[in-house]
Amino acid sequence: MLPQCRILPATNQMEIHPYCQEQELVGFCKNNNIVVTAYCPLGGCEVNVMDNELIKRIADAHSCTPAQVALSWERARGIVVIPKSSNPLRLKQNLEEFVELTPDEMRMIGNIKRHERKCDPGRDFKELKWIFHPDEAECPVI
Repeated sequence: MLPQCRILPATNQMEIHPYCQEQELVGFCKNNNIVVTAYCPLGGCEVNVMDNELIKRIADAHSCTPAQVALSWERARGIVVIPKSSNPLRLKQNLEEFVELTPDEMRMIGNIKRHERKCDPGRDFKELKWIFHPDEAECPVI
């Protein structure tokens, strides 16, 4: 993609959390001076990284929440995080209180071998095709 760009992208926003680490893509972006922004940094719904036993143990060791551990891990990787919450107190915690993870904790979280997404790009593409090319696509179940 980059050889065809007249203007280098400033940021690449993608789903990133301990169950969807995107290490190769993050490395590519960093090597090309593209800021990585994580949406769904805590997973969500069926993909809830806050229930992970390792993340809960690390949170207990730091006297913080599992969400703060996951967000701190992403931030320590140089990733911009954009968490959301309907709870104002939790949103404040998620945005302000980061913990310093040890190199071992960073490595252990980085070694989580679950590959799960909250957002399904294949499904999302089909829905976009239906919106922009209704003559070529079947109506998705929404």
